[in-house]
Amino acid sequence: MTGLSELRADFEQAQATWESLIVDHFPGADKWHWYRALSAVRGEDVRRNDDTSRDAALAADDAIRQAHDDYIRKLHVFYRARDGEHGVLGGRGL
Repeated sequence: MTGLSELRADFEQAQATWESLIVDHFPGADKWHWYRALSAVRGEDVRRNDDTSRDAALAADDAIRQAHDDYIRKLHVFYRARDGEHGVLGGRGL
């Protein structure tokens, strides 16, 4: 069984990789630019941004999306191991 500290290190590394890809592919951008760009491209009412010139490219970057998905998957593995199926990410027992 993998220890919690290993699972934490795994999701933290995945998060760092995802955030680094954003900066590498779109200098000056960060995770909040990426999340906002995704929402804007979907047509959701998001916080105003004067420069939307990179939104479509940010939202369409497959490497960033895959790195994000990997980070979220590993984050969920950590929380399930730490808190169980009905913990932070689990259901309400309904």
